[in-house]
Amino acid sequence: MIEHDVRRAFGTLLLGFFLALASCLWAGWSEPARVEAYGAGLQSDAFPQLLPSEQFVALAAEKLEERLASNGETRRHELKLLRAPQPMRLPEGEVTCEVQLPKLINYGLSTPVNMLVYVDGKLFRRTVCYYKVLVYEQVLLLTRDLGLEQPFTAADVRSEEREVEASSADYFHSPDEVIGKVPARVLKAGQVLRRNMVQMPVAVEVGAPVDILVDMNGIKVKAEGVALQKGRIGAYIRVKNARSGKFLRGKVIDGHTVQIE
Repeated sequence: MIEHDVRRAFGTLLLGFFLALASCLWAGWSEPARVEAYGAGLQSDAFPQLLPSEQFVALAAEKLEERLASNGETRRHELKLLRAPQPMRLPEGEVTCEVQLPKLINYGLSTPVNMLVYVDGKLFRRTVCYYKVLVYEQVLLLTRDLGLEQPFTAADVRSEEREVEASSADYFHSPDEVIGKVPARVLKAGQVLRRNMVQMPVAVEVGAPVDILVDMNGIKVKAEGVALQKGRIGAYIRVKNARSGKFLRGKVIDGHTVQIE
């Protein structure tokens, strides 16, 4: 019992000694010493300059507008911000920002805008801003479903402004451009018509008699022939000269003429 009390008293004495020593050490460690040990104080002291998120967003939008203008884009469009960069703190010095765009801007998809921040001409940090470019144009839409080889009529299309994904040349803008032509695949009502969805109707069937035209040094020669393939106006098909039996390849001019080039 006496031995236990002695041990407890000795432990209390040691604890008091260490607490007193710690108190002395802390009192001797001045505030300047603590600041020096932790390395410079507040972040704003080491990085006093601030580039806000809004400035990055504005620089990215300006660069996108410049690219659209240089590409000759005059259609109505919007720049939809998908993700803005975080604000950035910088050290003292002259700050410049280089904005980089991808080679191709795909309408309707996420477009990354890379931004390189320099301080006194040296790269400090990179960041990225994401935009979506939305472009609108007056285009032709289908009013009903159409199958293969089913000719377009004026009632099958209507004009409407829609969001588009390609250049203006890829779309039709007047019903006159498609009337008499046929779908290149099955089309559904409400689809925006693009050039690759439409083709000329079949003008020449297999075995049909055709006139074969040959231009020989400015002298045009016509011969009777037979189509060995069906063809649309502007397409190339194989034909056979009815007199000589020679096989040739030519361009379909109309329903009864093939020109050898």
